[in-house]
Amino acid sequence: MKPEKVTRYKVISRESYIAPGGEEVRLVYATRISKVLPVKRAVADDLEAGRVPAIGDQQLEALRRYQLLVPADENELEAVNQRFNSNAADLGRRHVALFPTAYCNMGCAYCGQTHRRTSLRGNHREAVRRRVLSMLEHPQTRAMRLDWFGGEPLMGFAVIRDLSQSFVPVVDQRELDWSSVIVTNGALLDIRKIKVLARECRVTHAEITIDGPPEMHDRHRPLKSGGTSFWRIVEAVTQALDDESTAGMTFGIRSNVDVHNEDSITELLELLAAHGFGHPRVRFAIRPVHSWGNDVSAIEVGKRHFADREAQWLKNMRRLGLNCEILPPAPAEVVCPATSRSDELITPDGNVFSCSEQPLVDHLADTAIGHVTQPWADNAGPRPIGAYDDWTQEVAAGQRSCSSCEFYPTCGGACPKLWRDGHGPCPSYKFNTQQRLNLIADLNGLTATAGAAR
Repeated sequence: MKPEKVTRYKVISRESYIAPGGEEVRLVYATRISKVLPVKRAVADDLEAGRVPAIGDQQLEALRRYQLLVPADENELEAVNQRFNSNAADLGRRHVALFPTAYCNMGCAYCGQTHRRTSLRGNHREAVRRRVLSMLEHPQTRAMRLDWFGGEPLMGFAVIRDLSQSFVPVVDQRELDWSSVIVTNGALLDIRKIKVLARECRVTHAEITIDGPPEMHDRHRPLKSGGTSFWRIVEAVTQALDDESTAGMTFGIRSNVDVHNEDSITELLELLAAHGFGHPRVRFAIRPVHSWGNDVSAIEVGKRHFADREAQWLKNMRRLGLNCEILPPAPAEVVCPATSRSDELITPDGNVFSCSEQPLVDHLADTAIGHVTQPWADNAGPRPIGAYDDWTQEVAAGQRSCSSCEFYPTCGGACPKLWRDGHGPCPSYKFNTQQRLNLIADLNGLTATAGAAR
């Protein structure tokens, strides 16, 4: 057996727990594979100290399987970056986000986009159709994710239906690994549209933002028409959950938190739980408001403050039977579309971007990397080079703290753009890992040892 070392990519619970059989354990989050396992207290102490435990072969093999023990001569940062780079270069896996329209019917104060009444039409729509079909039909393509983004994509519902009629038959014919996400404010959702999205357009997930109970949500996310959207969203999702014909679609409920609505999130969770949102097809996520090319410093909450509050919200979600991700269950395949030339975003005017936070932001209009009518777009080749395709090289050179962070294999750095803009985008689980591990312990029947802080 070659010499081994303890991985740098691990997080070990500060607290210990009593397993159902009476053994004292600590939880270890192996971030190279994003899995949590209970480990005997003495073994965990060795791992924490960087010592290869003196235990039997079977137990050592389990640690190797979780990549907690790795070859002594392995450059782990290089190995993680090689995985990111390999996935980013894989043209068999494609990801395209389409903007059916540049308009949005909401006027959220924290949004950095500029909305115009422009839709994907004429030559641009046909160019987009050709571009996506070239990917779907290419022999190398085995997996496709197609997203509908905006603006508010449902303002371009007819465009979604039209393009989907071209795409879905090819997906079925080629039996591709397929997923499709619509990111929507939900104000235009109803059961008829959901049925069309799920059955005709083959949308597999709808991501909807709800920023608080009715009064708070409607104030935080105002419709430009002066109307309200909270109860419309709740009614539409509730009807969909009761309709088996939409069973192929799941729903994500996202809450964007700032200083104005942070005190209303618990009430929102309780209200949605009472309306049946503790459903297997619904998952919740709570995220802090961040800069999207705009200045939100007056309303954004501090990272550690948010993490402390989030830990309690996660606990409440579990208590209420609402589904949420406690820790990422799998490492990032690629950091984000901005770091992979198999990923691209196409706006209604035909401009192609690599980063999802650049389109529809006025001062970033010149960051487009190409246009869908240009010759390069006529085949299934990779998109043009973007500003962040060299992200892993930046990390490898030690230019970002990600190079020494134990969470790097799981989050990949989260957002290269925010790093370069001077806004460290470290995920909240970096700051409340212990509270999350406590939740995982509770879910698995582990009892905190006496004196543990809960």
